[in-house]
Amino acid sequence: MTTTSAPRLIALLLDEHDDAQQLVTHVEDVLDMAQPCASEVHAICVTRTPNPALAERLQRLPLGAIVCIVAADLREPVQAVDFTSVLQRALETHALHSTDCVCAPAGALGEEVVARLAATFDGCAFGRVQHVSFDVSGAHADRAVFGGRSIVRVRSERGPWFVALRTSRTGSALAAPATPAAPEWREASSVPHDADEIVVVPGDAARLPVETARVVVSGGRGIQGPQGFALLEQLAARFDAALGGSLPAVDAGWVPVTHQVGQSGKFVSPSVYLAVGISGTPQHLAGVSTTTRIVAINNDEDADIFRVADVGIVADWDTFIPALIARVDARRRACAHTQ
Repeated sequence: MTTTSAPRLIALLLDEHDDAQQLVTHVEDVLDMAQPCASEVHAICVTRTPNPALAERLQRLPLGAIVCIVAADLREPVQAVDFTSVLQRALETHALHSTDCVCAPAGALGEEVVARLAATFDGCAFGRVQHVSFDVSGAHADRAVFGGRSIVRVRSERGPWFVALRTSRTGSALAAPATPAAPEWREASSVPHDADEIVVVPGDAARLPVETARVVVSGGRGIQGPQGFALLEQLAARFDAALGGSLPAVDAGWVPVTHQVGQSGKFVSPSVYLAVGISGTPQHLAGVSTTTRIVAINNDEDADIFRVADVGIVADWDTFIPALIARVDARRRACAHTQ
């Protein structure tokens, strides 16, 4: 493939967790990628409710067109199917070319949507990547492997390309556009589906996804049952954290497979990873970023997890976790009283 002009990048924003800052950071990541090849960047933002404040923040960035789509059912189980058709129409309006690259945030919804869009437009789905670059031979994407311990580069000559981009900003400054783009607002309506084609898995939708959480509270075989994970979930709620689990805990049915951390599960890169009752096998640690601070709680002082933990606590979880919850609650009450 010979590229005669700079590829156009389209930042696809899916505001499923009402996190405007995360969306703006994603756009800044895409703008950073566009600078070396002088690419034009557009934004398509899908929110559950109209968000003029977010649109105003996007206008401060050097973007071309800004399309804001309101889709009230962004968190529904059939979301990926509905939004693929909505986004397809938005991309067709922008005349998606074979040299364009669509970048969604990394995560379960983002990865599914870009895979569906790649199939719809007969393009290339790179999946979850760290970075994308372009040259006359096509697009090159960097993907983390072996639990983030190594990076491989994959290449595709033919686009359009679709990626789920992991956040990796270093804080570079971005110049504001001389003439801010005026956001275009659209209302998305759900497409009816045959009930036989929809599979709803209850009980997990309200939990934060582990792969995008800033804090993860994770339990292992040492938790010994679902009651222990109910306690971990209470602790996670107090830290606005996601609940995770090791393979043995998932196999035992104590935590959903969508929250499994490890080589055969999800790769996580939170600021803090609280490992409770987890022995620390290489297979599990392969799912945790090497830049994450690990806090380990285990009653076995010889557990392998302590070899990699930044903070190690030798204690019985069923005594320590209730005490920690009580301490957090007491601290919050004290802070509220002083205010």
